[in-house]
Amino acid sequence: MVFYFLAFLIGLAVGSSLNVIITRLPRGEPFWTIRSRCLHCHTPLPWFNILPLVSFIWLRGRCRFCQQFIPWRYPAVELAGGLLALGLWAKFPHSPVLFTYAPFTAALIVLTVLDLQYGWLPDAITLPGIGLGLGLSLILPYHTFLEALAGALLGALLFQIIRKSYEFFSRWRHDGSQQGMGGGDVKLLALIGAFLGIKSLPLVIFISAALGTMGGLLSLLATGQWRKGIWRTTAIPFGPFLSVGALAYLFWGEDLMRFLSGWE
Repeated sequence: MVFYFLAFLIGLAVGSSLNVIITRLPRGEPFWTIRSRCLHCHTPLPWFNILPLVSFIWLRGRCRFCQQFIPWRYPAVELAGGLLALGLWAKFPHSPVLFTYAPFTAALIVLTVLDLQYGWLPDAITLPGIGLGLGLSLILPYHTFLEALAGALLGALLFQIIRKSYEFFSRWRHDGSQQGMGGGDVKLLALIGAFLGIKSLPLVIFISAALGTMGGLLSLLATGQWRKGIWRTTAIPFGPFLSVGALAYLFWGEDLMRFLSGWE
């Protein structure tokens, strides 16, 4: 029980660090050379005001100095980090593959939030992530390097074909604003393939496509955009759905495969 608690605490701390990356990467700011500060009044924050989850609850979601609300993204990311760390320990206790899946899940958290906030899946995370996944496959026993390489290459190739085919048949301009799928999604699936291997791709794509379709329909219905005739050009970030599909495979891949095979 102690190890589960420690895993959760470590995950909270990692989530707090991920918030720094999420906040500063779009601004081009360094991650570690600047003290944490309020987004509104820019006052440097003491250590006891940046304790993961605890400070947010203690301060009732407001800055201690200017009383402006702290975005809910901060405790949400911290909690996600804690829960994923807890889940990883429960799934792979005492296993060296934790050193593989911990950075993988951390990258998915950052990419999900950045895609939701900015529609951006930065190369600064996806490209080094692909290299890390391939490199770790040579060291840690979770799958072979060839499976990782095939997953990365096939993942990128599949989504690149889908992307280019959509652009061709829809006859939209290549100005970056009217693409059916961005280049970041291509690299994200390559990252997922590098960490989870080629066998993961069918299930990850199936889950993400199903969730993306449902999410897109719910968004159109909720916003009423389907009445305005602009639903064809409505941009919906697909990175979060890919991340959910990857996590579903990571934690429940075997069970899901058995469930789906029972429908054949």
